[in-house]
Amino acid sequence: MLTAVLLALAAACAFAVSTVVQHRTATDTAAAGGRWLVRLVRRPAWLAGEAAGVVGVLLHVGALRSGPVVLVQPLLAGGLVLSLALGAWLDRGRPGRPGLGPWLGAVAVAVGLTTFLLTARPTAGTATAPQLGLAGVTVAALALGGLAALWARRPTRRHRPLVLGAAAGTSFAVTGLLLKQVVGLPLLSWAAAGTAVELAALAVVGTALAQAAFAAGPLVQSLPVLSVLEPGVAVLLAGPLFGEALLAGTAARLGQLAGALLLGAGLVVVARGSAPGPPAPSWSEAPVAVAA
Repeated sequence: MLTAVLLALAAACAFAVSTVVQHRTATDTAAAGGRWLVRLVRRPAWLAGEAAGVVGVLLHVGALRSGPVVLVQPLLAGGLVLSLALGAWLDRGRPGRPGLGPWLGAVAVAVGLTTFLLTARPTAGTATAPQLGLAGVTVAALALGGLAALWARRPTRRHRPLVLGAAAGTSFAVTGLLLKQVVGLPLLSWAAAGTAVELAALAVVGTALAQAAFAAGPLVQSLPVLSVLEPGVAVLLAGPLFGEALLAGTAARLGQLAGALLLGAGLVVVARGSAPGPPAPSWSEAPVAVAA
């Protein structure tokens, strides 16, 4: 379990660096409008952020091989505070920076996650999940991403970063489950190949949604909900799919409930207190179909 914790924390740091670099690059690129997604993937800074993300994925794989999803996924959200701190340092002096409220909400999110994890004490389940059940969850995540992309086509809609970030977080949560499945299956098998295709498709969708969320407003508007839903959805689905269970008992359940409520309160503060970001291009201006 200690190996899984250390690898998950290292992955969280790598993902934090990747997120901040890509947010800065996406914001600058989207400001010019037009075919911004095409220009974005050609920028060296964005590619460097992707490289940091690849390192995070490799560390994530190692963590999932050593521990359950219910343990690993919440630890990945530990990079939230680091991401916000790095983002504030890079964006210092820029107009339209968020006030104190969203930062307090982000702290509440981090504390809630920690409380939940300490009281959950997850147990290991099975190495693999039923293929049909996991495929159904993947289809649902893809459909949710498509709906979020369609809803966010109008740049005048409020809370676009929040909605796109929520869809991206859900996609990444299911991606973590698929990654756990790939690790547990025989490498040279049809089941592993099919799961790898699902993993690649959902990873592309999640990445596109995350880039759109980053471009639609300040990092503090999209990253907290993304960072919360990724472990939250994974924890909820790991039980029925992989047989992983949380610690039972009145005290443990109360602690888990308190952590979940604190997460919700933090999200409300972030959603209501974040300053509106600069206008970003709508999905109709982007040449990439997110739900394809």
